[in-house]
Amino acid sequence: MIDYTDEKTWNLFKDGLTKGVFQLESNLGRAWSKRLAPENLEELAALIALIRPGCLKAIIDGKSMTQRFVDRKHKEEEVSYLHESLENILKPTYGVLVYQEQSMLIAQKLAGFDLKKADDLRKAIGKKDAELMASIRGDFVDGCESVGLVDGDTASEIFGWIEKSSRYSFNKSHAVAYAVNSFWSAWYKANNTKEFFLSYLYYANEKQDPHQEIYELVSEAKLFDLEVKIPKISSFGVKFNIQEDGIYFGVKDIKSLTGVTGDKVIKAIEETSEEINKSPRDFSWMDIIVYLSPKINATAFKALCSIGFFSTKATNTSRNKALYEYLIFRELTKAETNWVINNYPKKRWTNLYDCFIDLAPTKKEGGGTSKTDRSQIVSNEANFINNPPYSLEDDPAWIIEQENKFLGCPVSLSRIDAADTSIANTLCKDVLNGKTGKDLCIAANVNRVATTTVKKGKTKGRKMAFLTIEDNTCCLDSVVVFPETRDKYQYIIYEGNNLLLCGDVSKDNSFIVNKIHEI
Repeated sequence: MIDYTDEKTWNLFKDGLTKGVFQLESNLGRAWSKRLAPENLEELAALIALIRPGCLKAIIDGKSMTQRFVDRKHKEEEVSYLHESLENILKPTYGVLVYQEQSMLIAQKLAGFDLKKADDLRKAIGKKDAELMASIRGDFVDGCESVGLVDGDTASEIFGWIEKSSRYSFNKSHAVAYAVNSFWSAWYKANNTKEFFLSYLYYANEKQDPHQEIYELVSEAKLFDLEVKIPKISSFGVKFNIQEDGIYFGVKDIKSLTGVTGDKVIKAIEETSEEINKSPRDFSWMDIIVYLSPKINATAFKALCSIGFFSTKATNTSRNKALYEYLIFRELTKAETNWVINNYPKKRWTNLYDCFIDLAPTKKEGGGTSKTDRSQIVSNEANFINNPPYSLEDDPAWIIEQENKFLGCPVSLSRIDAADTSIANTLCKDVLNGKTGKDLCIAANVNRVATTTVKKGKTKGRKMAFLTIEDNTCCLDSVVVFPETRDKYQYIIYEGNNLLLCGDVSKDNSFIVNKIHEI
């Protein structure tokens, strides 16, 4: 049963961890959820209404209605009313006009509008019909003067305020219904975390940019002490699946293995398991290379090698080594491959080098249609296996590249793991958890860059940037680069770049960058 007083759920809103939460999953929703920190359904409904364009764009005395609500909620601004007669209507929302019903109630109380006339006001505001609005404005001012609670000037001021705040706004019943749905999804995320992330990873494939969505989910899962892992032959599933130690990608979540190709790979593994009477988790590397690889097309097998699908305790082989030896094994003729398959049960080679050494003497000049000495060629290939021309260790940068290529994002490592992060003194997770202070340095990969033009002040007309960055702890999307700093470093601020970002954490937990270095 869902508990509307559940502390874990409300902390999730407070921390802005609302990725995947109904109505609050966007960067905007996450940021304002953190700022407002709702503590009950009433405040949650208000939050959902406040992030509509009506309240966000209603700027009065240099501050939006959304920001004013937040400041008043946290007692950083005194609650006041345009007129004392509005207190009863606006008191629940700290003197801020949030809902359409409040506009209607004001029109009824101050201007004497009946319900139909008040609803006409609501509709006119939503339609932005200038002619209709002019007519209703006149009726409103006249009505106010007739009722006598406010004078004509105050009535005109109040109407302008209503007009600004109510555009693209919610009615309260709508906001409350949304708030209930929002809380339910947040409660599920807080209390059934694995299942929530699993379902959302499934849902991510329907998004406009599924790989970016998956990337953000993989990163956020770390904040819940939940790992999303690459699929392994020792524990694979068809699609994303829950296991004891985390959530795993499925075989068909790998690029180039979706659809029929993925089905064929799974069938090949199952058939091989039956043929050799072994569970896939017990497959040795020689079992895989001899029995399984001939059943899977080269593109699919290379993809599996590259993401570490075959790199398990049982196989004891790196990704690079698996890929390297597979490519050499593929150079065998069909007759040679069949010889290996037929003799493996008896010979039980533990490595491919021994296999090739035994194979070489069996070959004679003129095998197949070729006049080449296959015995010498196989011997040379055995030497390549034993003495590779380059290191077969898995370089972090290469792992990141391959996982990004075949899974859509790095999974076992973060993109920053390929860089020197020793000079950093702060992690993304630290800032997200409320760390404040000056002269903080974060080593991170730039995940996303958004720019906007400053509309007022000394830097009016210049561009500033908002970044989403990631280290190996999580993503941080409250990173602000003001115009002066952006102008200085704009040529290195781009998606995918590894940077050392130095700056201060503001009171609203935004990371304000003042120095940037490439790493």
